[in-house]
Amino acid sequence: MTVKIAELKYISENKFWQRDAEKLRGYFANLYEEETLYHNHYDNGGSIYRMPLIQYKVINNDLVIVGLNEGADLVKKEFLKHKEIRIGDKILKNFETKLEIRNEVMKVEEGLYTYKFLSPWLPINQKNKKRYIQGELDLDKVLRNNLLSNFKGLGIEVKNRILVKGSYTEKEIDVKNKKMIGFLGEFTTNVKMPNLISIGRRRAVGFGVVREV
Repeated sequence: MTVKIAELKYISENKFWQRDAEKLRGYFANLYEEETLYHNHYDNGGSIYRMPLIQYKVINNDLVIVGLNEGADLVKKEFLKHKEIRIGDKILKNFETKLEIRNEVMKVEEGLYTYKFLSPWLPINQKNKKRYIQGELDLDKVLRNNLLSNFKGLGIEVKNRILVKGSYTEKEIDVKNKKMIGFLGEFTTNVKMPNLISIGRRRAVGFGVVREV
């Protein structure tokens, strides 16, 4: 099955970092409070647990927004309108926008593909943290489940078994003043998927971004 992708890049002389993806999301969430696709929160502030179809990222120090399917339509329709963006206490005005619309395959195939994490992947949660500390957690299995979650979130049925084999390097990261365990590295899988899609926890704010090697 194909997935419609809208990749919008804000090009400027400024350099941005991973933490700025959260600020970018917050800016647009405040502007579009009534549309939950922008931020995946109910009116009362509760989280909507679903695949984020608009994902905010920092790629090569540039701010990037990736829309998937109906999220791609919103990115194309709304995000190009803005001539300035607030990132924390800074207002970004002098920037160029580059929008790319494409259709990419998302399916389980017979061939193998290798991907690299461009930002830390967050597979550890409260349920599996103890098993990881004890050396009993199979990260390949967690990644396989994360990929399956993306299929479900995009409404794509999976009939064949997903295969994953990766090499991961642990990286401690700070998320909202909380220490979390992340991983960089590469993995090989029989899943063909779009570049710059996110996998795992905190997909909406640019963690677990992958690109095919």
